[in-house]
Amino acid sequence: MGGHRTGTSCTICVYPLPSLVEPSLLRGTVAVVIDVLRATTVFTYATYSGVREIIPVLDIATARQLKMNYLPEEVLLGGERHGLPIEGFDLGNSPQDYTVEKVAGKTLILTTTNGTISMHAAQSARSLFIASFLNAHAITESLQNENAITILCAGTEGKETEEDILLAGCLTARLTQRRNYQLNEAAKRAAELWQEPHDTVELEKRLRESIGGKNLLRLGLDTDITVSAQLDTMNIVPQLVLQ
Repeated sequence: MGGHRTGTSCTICVYPLPSLVEPSLLRGTVAVVIDVLRATTVFTYATYSGVREIIPVLDIATARQLKMNYLPEEVLLGGERHGLPIEGFDLGNSPQDYTVEKVAGKTLILTTTNGTISMHAAQSARSLFIASFLNAHAITESLQNENAITILCAGTEGKETEEDILLAGCLTARLTQRRNYQLNEAAKRAAELWQEPHDTVELEKRLRESIGGKNLLRLGLDTDITVSAQLDTMNIVPQLVLQ
């Protein structure tokens, strides 16, 4: 896929799956993790709703064990496996469920099939941002002075997904309008896939046609697609510090 080039030039490298990037390529870069449907949209939504902290973990057992370190009223378990809520968890993976009433001031321990794996895969980066369509503008603003950017897409169970590539393309296209970046091949393809301007209706249609979108439609979770397609509605930039 090609890594960041040495020297003083500005670079954007997109990786369609976490398995395609070596940890060494992330060092010194700002990483942006994308799982549009739905982990990074949940992350954005929960942050907007005033969650105290979000701890992504790789497996269900770790999530349950970690919860024992908190008072019951301080912590929530959230996430999914293969799109469905996890038995005994407080919340699933539908962004709109992460309301102020439910999550404000709480610690959220989150585990998902794809997204939280990608968050851990990016932990060698200098800093780590969480991106969704909801906060795409805010992410772009925060990245515009960075010289080495890595955009890491979660995909779905080892397969590239158009919804993640679309957002990678959105960020890449917007950034390259402001500065001259060198792009790896995946970044070039992503930027070509994304054509501004996008309205929410068109974006939602494209998300529904993606692999992740079809999976959600099959599960009757089409509202999650509508919520995830709200472009530039939240002016926040969640940053992740992995423990």
